[in-house]
Amino acid sequence: MENNLQFTKLPFSVETAFYIVAFLVLFVFAIIEAKGLLIPFTYSVLISFILYPMCKFFEKKGIPRILSILICFFIVILGLFGLFYFFSTQVVSIVREFEDFRGKLLGLVHQGIEQYNKIVPNSKLDDESLLKKAQTWLTESSLLSGTLNQTSNFFSGLILVPIYVFLLLLYRTGIRKVLLRFVHTDYRVAFTHLLADVQQVGQKYIGGLITIIFIIGLLDSIALWIIGVDSPFFFGFLAACLAIIPYVGTGVGALLPALYALMNHSPTMALYVLIAFWAVQFVEGNFLTPKIIGGEVSLNPLAAILSLVTGGFVWGVSGMVLFIPLAAILKIVCQNYKELEPISGLMGDEITQGDEIIKGKEHTPRKPFWKKLFK
Repeated sequence: MENNLQFTKLPFSVETAFYIVAFLVLFVFAIIEAKGLLIPFTYSVLISFILYPMCKFFEKKGIPRILSILICFFIVILGLFGLFYFFSTQVVSIVREFEDFRGKLLGLVHQGIEQYNKIVPNSKLDDESLLKKAQTWLTESSLLSGTLNQTSNFFSGLILVPIYVFLLLLYRTGIRKVLLRFVHTDYRVAFTHLLADVQQVGQKYIGGLITIIFIIGLLDSIALWIIGVDSPFFFGFLAACLAIIPYVGTGVGALLPALYALMNHSPTMALYVLIAFWAVQFVEGNFLTPKIIGGEVSLNPLAAILSLVTGGFVWGVSGMVLFIPLAAILKIVCQNYKELEPISGLMGDEITQGDEIIKGKEHTPRKPFWKKLFK
């Protein structure tokens, strides 16, 4: 009977496909070439989303807008100074142990080379040749120049971002009015709601992310303190900050204290560190993120990984940080346009659900056999 079903063929337009591909290629090329401008501006937009409720609170108290923005800046600078002081004191104590740490690391490398020479016949690998090869690779590769470029971009962005944030908060009313002029009068109310949704999504995502980072840092620090690792709060909150970069940052944040425990204590303690960090990551992924950020804003794992990889390809480390909240905002924008709703579905939790659409109707999955037995 299934062989007699007639399926309607889907329309295909070579012209439309060409325009879509050409637009995507030009768009990616444009944002790569303009990343020096777009990266600090994107950071500024997301930061302004966070500071907007605080700024609005002070304005409702009768404080002028400019003074309200300056008060918000002062609060943020005070918090950043506290974090810098906390991390700097921890770093100083760790640097004092660096000589001993370096000796243990070189000893571990030497043991690894000896085991390699025993396993591989006719191998003549030694410590000196390995260090020379590493030094040559570091000199000839673009890693050093890339690091210098990233550092210069960081400091230039450090100057531009506060300026952008100040101007975005100062002229936010005028910016919204100008954006509404691009929309037909019949749709301006809906577009106003869309702008509000975008601001709320950015605020909820970044604010929820900061809350999650604080909770993860606290849990990681307590776990390291129980295990007995030195400087537990430094490594715990460092790993939490690295968790801003999904998947990659979490792994790096777990390896650092594990390596430190391996060098200064024992392999068993390093294993305990990895297990503790895995447990915290499991709690964060299955309980904290769904509750704090929420399914409306969060992305499914496929969309998150694609955003992460695309961001790293386009903007490097900054792209890996920024493309996740940008993808969440894109998801909300697609929800407000009928033609783009399927894209929102692909980025959300719909693909993780087991329901299927067959012949335009919802398909109800069959009951498991054990339910039939105990009916």
